[in-house]
Amino acid sequence: MNMHSPEHTKEAGFDLTPMIDVVLLLIIFFAFTAQFNKSLATPVELPKQKADARPDTSSKQSIVIDITREGTFRVAGRDVPLDVLTQMVAADVHRAGDSANLEVIVRADRRGTAAPLNALASELTRVGVKTWKLATEVNAS
Repeated sequence: MNMHSPEHTKEAGFDLTPMIDVVLLLIIFFAFTAQFNKSLATPVELPKQKADARPDTSSKQSIVIDITREGTFRVAGRDVPLDVLTQMVAADVHRAGDSANLEVIVRADRRGTAAPLNALASELTRVGVKTWKLATEVNAS
């Protein structure tokens, strides 16, 4: 008679180290990306609007145009003259195939005058942009 105790087989282990490394790298990547996007945004004081904040779920190409308090136009953190901005938007409309496929978002500082916004609106109409959005700050009250 064999009084030998049965051998216990070792359970296969699962090494979490590679998964933790990948998650850490993703966190670092998204943290840097978020900081980079903040650095491109021009600090403007947007007009306040009483409204529900609804995120836009469209998958259109978009261009964000900032109008500073002094009336200068900025795209991606760089000052751009109105004539060059008009050419950029016209090229984007051409690249998108139609102005309906291009989302133009204007972020105008509420402390500035309306003249630069009016000039931009007429130039957008001239290059074929039929609709554009004016960014506002949602007022909760």
